This record gives sequence, C-alpha cells and structure tokens, in this order.
Amino acid sequence: MPIGPVPVIERVPDARSARALPLGHLSEFFDPFLLPFALDTLRVGGEVWDSRAGDAVDGLFLYLDSEGFGSIFTRDPAVAQAFSTFHPGRSIYSDFPFGSAPEVYGVYEGDLASEPPGHRFRHAVRLALGPDREAVVRLMRDVHEVVDPRWFEPMVREDEVGFVVEGGNELAGAGWVSVASDHARLHSLTVRSRYRRTGVATDLWHARAAWAAQAGARRLVTEISDLNSGSRALAEAQGMRRVGQIYRCVGP
Repeated sequence: MPIGPVPVIERVPDARSARALPLGHLSEFFDPFLLPFALDTLRVGGEVWDSRAGDAVDGLFLYLDSEGFGSIFTRDPAVAQAFSTFHPGRSIYSDFPFGSAPEVYGVYEGDLASEPPGHRFRHAVRLALGPDREAVVRLMRDVHEVVDPRWFEPMVREDEVGFVVEGGNELAGAGWVSVASDHARLHSLTVRSRYRRTGVATDLWHARAAWAAQAGARRLVTEISDLNSGSRALAEAQGMRRVGQIYRCVGP
C-alpha cells in the first residue's frame, strides 16, 4: 500500500517567512484571509505553525497564548488532529470536531451586490479611531472578559477597520470588517447587553457592509455560534445564508 508524504510541522518565525509560505486551498471559507490572519497573529506576539507534505503547505495553525485560543486551517483531519495537541485544554477553532461536545459555529455568506439600499440608521455609527482604543478594549473585556489590546494597534488599517456606536459615557457596541481581494469578513461584533434589541447591531452590520463594498469587496463572510440566536437572525435578515460550519473545540 503506497504511503503519502509525512507532514513536517514547523514554526513560522516572522512576517517575512509568513509571506513566503506557499499557501494553497486550506479552508472552504477563509482562504483569502489566511495570510492576513498569520501576519496579525505574529504582530500581536502569537504563534504560527505550518504543516507541509512535500513542498505544499497542507495546514496552518495560529495561536495566541494571552487569550488562550487558536485556529486550525487544513483540509486534512490528521493534520488538524496533530495541531490540536499543541496546547492542551485551550480553545481551538477547526473545520474538524475533536474533543467532547464541540461548539458549532455556522459560516454565513452574502453578496454585497444584493444589499438593499437605503438603510435607515437608528444610531450614529462612526469609524473607530486611535483615541477610541481604551474604550474599545474596555467594551471587549466587559463582554468577552479576556481580550489582548494589541489587536487594536493600529485602529485603522487599509484592509481592516472598526465601527462604534456610543452610548452615553461608554461604547454601546463595536464591530470590525476585514477585506482581502474581493472578499470581506465581518467579525468581533460586540454590543453591551443593555443596548441589545435597539438596532445597534443592525446599524453596525450596514456600516461595515458599506465600507467593504467601497473597498472593492463583493462577498461577505462571517462565523456565528449556533448558541447566538440574535446574531444568526441578524445575518439572515440581511440576506446572508449558511454555507457550512466550523467547530470550537478544547484541545486534548
């Protein structure tokens, strides 16, 4: 019986090495974002590992110890299983489930060209700028508890921006959008509980979608936990459809 090439797993030491990776088709949903993901992880002090079978990269593993989570991108379940052992007991996102009772995240896609025009904003939505960094970190930590502030340095980039809605002496909500080629990813939507069901999330969705369209994106993608019924309803109301799923697992 023929035996395929044995994968070789190595740590990617820096951004220059990451840019040189011969990345192929590792994810059904996030291929355009793999290099930006790797560069951002390195920028904030995280780990990047690649797996190779011969000359081809067949897996990528990103991990940030300060937040205790990682992401695996591969089409090979054996590679995913190998990466899952790197940080026992930590949360890992993967196309393949492992461990006990993984949390399911639906992957939703939408066509920016079909976005209905004329959304009426109920709140003032604006770009998140440098002076907002402290308030953004406070919002994220109040809702999510553990957040590394280095993600928000800088606040405005050519390929990624955040939008915020103010609520008195605090931020009511914030959300980010990243663009890679003609694809955009909506992520990190965060709304304080007392401002939910007031249209903050919907306004942030439309602001980010409009920015993505102006940046040249034609497709939107986002991942939403099956436990988050509010975000699922929001995505579906804006015409996004579920195209697959990933899993949040705990490493063995």
